[in-house]
Amino acid sequence: IFFRPTPCNMRFVAVVLPRGFARHSSSCVNQVYRPGSKVIPCPKPPAPEDVEPCITTRYSELLKKHAADRKWSPEEIQEVTDKHMLFTWSWSKDIPHISHGDGIYMVTTDGKYIMDFNSQAMCSHHGHTCHPRIINRVAKQMAEIPYIYPGVGIVPIRAQLTSLLVDMFPGDLNTFTFPSSGAEAVEAAVRTARVVTGRLKVLSSYRSYHGGTLGAMALTGDQRRWTSEPGDPSVVKMFGPQPYSFAWGQSEEEITERCLTVLKEQIMYEGPHKIAAIIAESVVGTNGVLKPPKGYLQGIRELCNQHGIMMICDEVMAGFGRTGKLFGFMHEPGLVPDMVTFAKGVNGGYLPLGGLAIRDFIADHFRKTPGGTAYGSTYNAHPTVLASAHEALLLLMEKDLVGNAARLESVMVECMEKLAAKHPSIKQARALGLFGCIDIQKNRKGHCFYCNPPLIITEEELRKGFSIIDKNLDILDEAMEDYGLGY
Repeated sequence: IFFRPTPCNMRFVAVVLPRGFARHSSSCVNQVYRPGSKVIPCPKPPAPEDVEPCITTRYSELLKKHAADRKWSPEEIQEVTDKHMLFTWSWSKDIPHISHGDGIYMVTTDGKYIMDFNSQAMCSHHGHTCHPRIINRVAKQMAEIPYIYPGVGIVPIRAQLTSLLVDMFPGDLNTFTFPSSGAEAVEAAVRTARVVTGRLKVLSSYRSYHGGTLGAMALTGDQRRWTSEPGDPSVVKMFGPQPYSFAWGQSEEEITERCLTVLKEQIMYEGPHKIAAIIAESVVGTNGVLKPPKGYLQGIRELCNQHGIMMICDEVMAGFGRTGKLFGFMHEPGLVPDMVTFAKGVNGGYLPLGGLAIRDFIADHFRKTPGGTAYGSTYNAHPTVLASAHEALLLLMEKDLVGNAARLESVMVECMEKLAAKHPSIKQARALGLFGCIDIQKNRKGHCFYCNPPLIITEEELRKGFSIIDKNLDILDEAMEDYGLGY
């Protein structure tokens, strides 16, 4: 079970994950890698005479050693992994060896089935069995032309995916660019806002996560940013509607009004003519799965309209059905941000892909301004990757996975409420679609674990997952009582 600090005053579900996964948590990372905690000496590199000769003299040896059909023992795999690989956020141990995927399950090499209750990094909308249509579509694109740089030529798949997204996004969000990740999409959005407005400052919330690259990390509000500080000095943090240690009010109306009043004051002090954009997760993800109160996002929209500030909605986690609507910002009727970042669910994480949707007036700026857009990369709009996304989105619609998330929300809430009533270790719980989390009691300090299964999950599988969590919470209840942690 994966724990992460969450608020003391909120309601909140679960992740069934392999042992050792908690080492990925941001709190663990920052306990180990706190900037300035120690100086790591940099040893001298090997002397030139001690460096091995160029591998071109050893091709035959290497081809034999690394042949694609050579069988690797589990011990060899573990040794190379331990000695030569770094994983996301921290040094990781005790990671299971995965053989293959089967629906919502990951199957280990010794035949154990791991139910994925977090869609890995909240991205595996279609589960872990890649649909034959996606495989065939990718293979077809690879056979035609696997890659072409955007400035070199036009390929059909770019037009096909873009046309589909134009029909999926609301309002005049009609132009798209396709980097390789959500973090890159966020950075592209910020750079675009700065170029178009001629301003530098960007406001982002403390309770937020926007990606692991340097620029996206500066926008991030939680403790993961600490290892990268000092970051971009033009990024200004603001309090969102659900702060960690206090509440703006009792009702949604009070919370929205007071939070927006403070934001309005902050904009005045920062200088509205200095602010390029306000970026916000439409539904806060790894900081607690927090749906904003009614009117909050629309209030940001109105402040942006008033001061010529661009509104960026980060849909990297919430987008493409996770919340029971196609996009999280659609829970605020009629809202159209100036830019929307997305990734993860656009193709279920099968290949690296991010995206940025922009409104017409922004696209027109670049069409009329010499010098092109504010963003570019070698793998931008990679044809093979776009092929996976186009087919995945067609399947998303055909299988009505967005509707499935909406329908199963009531089952999520029911199961969570039963757990909360039974287990004294649970503080509160919340869910929106198949986006959920449970807060754990611990000396009045918040911890939580997530429940974000693949969107293909059935009601039977969902209930089975909660039954597994139920048994583990029995152990947690007993442990917390034994250690005197209190409730």
